Amino acid sequence: MGKLELVIESDNVSIYSPKYDGDTQTEFEKFLSDNCSLPHPQLRKDFDAIIALIKKMVDDCGARENLFRLEGKNIKAIPLCIEQRRRREVGTLRLYCIRISERILVIGNGGIKKVRKYEDDPVLMDIVDKLRSIEHHIYIETRKAHSDYEDYQKVKTIIETITI
Repeated sequence: MGKLELVIESDNVSIYSPKYDGDTQTEFEKFLSDNCSLPHPQLRKDFDAIIALIKKMVDDCGARENLFRLEGKNIKAIPLCIEQRRRREVGTLRLYCIRISERILVIGNGGIKKVRKYEDDPVLMDIVDKLRSIEHHIYIETRKAHSDYEDYQKVKTIIETITI
């Protein structure tokens, strides 16, 4: 069990992250602490691109659809583009999230993707499965409220009150 905690808010976007009972950090805070000092330059570049994109959403444009990699329905990953890797064994860094709308984003956790598909990595698959469950719960509660994801205030209230 847990809650979705507001981690960043601006005029452009409200960003939430899951915080499970017994944890002292949100999933996004775990991602930041686990990946802020990656030793490999390629992975550091991915981390910097992820942080820069989140800053752009907050300061400038919100959670526009074209900023994310599609991972299935509303589950997305950042960064959108990864340059061709010379050393494939290093992998790429991904941050998984739920794009509810241009104004609401739920950021989960992520990690280094060394496999072709995230489904082939049990850790990444677990992260995506948890986000899918959260998204389904938000969807059900939004339907019960006779609303849709574009109703910012209703969805924001749902996100702030549901138990995940």
